[in-house]
Amino acid sequence: MYKGYKVVDADSHAMEPDDLWERYLDKRYLAHAPKTRRVTLEHPFFMSTEVMGHKWSATYPTTHTPYVEMGKGKRLTYMEAYDRYIRKGFSPEAYLAYMDEAGLDYAVIYPTLCLHTTTVPDMDAKVAAAIKRAYNDWLHDFCNGGKGRIIGVASLDLRDVGLAIKEARRCVKELGFRAVYILPETAVDGQPLDHPVYESLWAEIASLGVPLGTHEAMFHKNGNVGWVGAKQVTNISLKYASTAVTFGLGEMVGGLMFAGAICARHPNLRVLFTESSVGWAATWFPFLDEKWERAKLMGSVVPEHSPSYYFKRQCAISGEPGEVGYSYAFQGGYGDCMMTATDFPHPEVTALPDVLAPFFDGGHARLTPEQLRQVLWENPARMFGLK
Repeated sequence: MYKGYKVVDADSHAMEPDDLWERYLDKRYLAHAPKTRRVTLEHPFFMSTEVMGHKWSATYPTTHTPYVEMGKGKRLTYMEAYDRYIRKGFSPEAYLAYMDEAGLDYAVIYPTLCLHTTTVPDMDAKVAAAIKRAYNDWLHDFCNGGKGRIIGVASLDLRDVGLAIKEARRCVKELGFRAVYILPETAVDGQPLDHPVYESLWAEIASLGVPLGTHEAMFHKNGNVGWVGAKQVTNISLKYASTAVTFGLGEMVGGLMFAGAICARHPNLRVLFTESSVGWAATWFPFLDEKWERAKLMGSVVPEHSPSYYFKRQCAISGEPGEVGYSYAFQGGYGDCMMTATDFPHPEVTALPDVLAPFFDGGHARLTPEQLRQVLWENPARMFGLK
């Protein structure tokens, strides 16, 4: 609890150990296991990764740049500021310690390395599914140490819909996961997310009664939005451009797919968009609504209602604490759709441990107590079935 408010962190991240594949991957697929390399010998996280010859370098400034605000003008490097969590091996105990310090009642956990361990072309569907199973099994064991406060989001690959359905069922019915997630990108060229091939998967997730998260990845080599967008800013002078394009455009196009088409066909499907600000809901959907209205007038086959209608009925979006986008989204009527997220332990968290302070410092968000209750607790509690 923080300043009298119950709080759900709707998007934090696991820090997978470098022996995950050795311990959890089906031995038949070990030859295809992702390879990882530590950034420094002392720091076994934020590893450089190689998947089927595709390499990504972990370039976070963890050791030299003092950018984490610790209060009273004091700034530390990532390694210094997060030292107590690193020493605990980013274990469940480390997360519970962070949550207690930050005033978080629950934390919803997505991957770090496993965001992009199947995001390469030409990977066999069975290999991708095995990698996802291994991560989900590890995450289940990890969450078991969280005293019911750490909520894991199971990971699905879209190459083989039958295997994705099987894994979703296993994760929810056997392992007890409260949510599943996908990368909001096509896994197969020519099959966007609203392609008929995925209809049985959306129906299954809806029938399981759990929300579907979408979460972009910083590194990937396939897809139709984030990957293509990232290629357009390769070698640009703006170091943040690739992340901005991948996460921003990837999630927005996911919003178009689900609110514009899929949700109309699956009224019980609930969808959560992450790590792309909440503000785009206030501007993107009026634009999409205008396009929907024009297409309808011109005789095109469109859903009965506008994209904003389906988004407000079935979707939610998380943003960083205190960002100005909350005000815009409330003005646009999206009050029931918003949550907050700290992204711990990724470097976006630049003030420890008082990560929720921007909601209360009179800055950008300027939310009322009732609006804060919606964002911090009521909306995510409803989405994830928390009490």
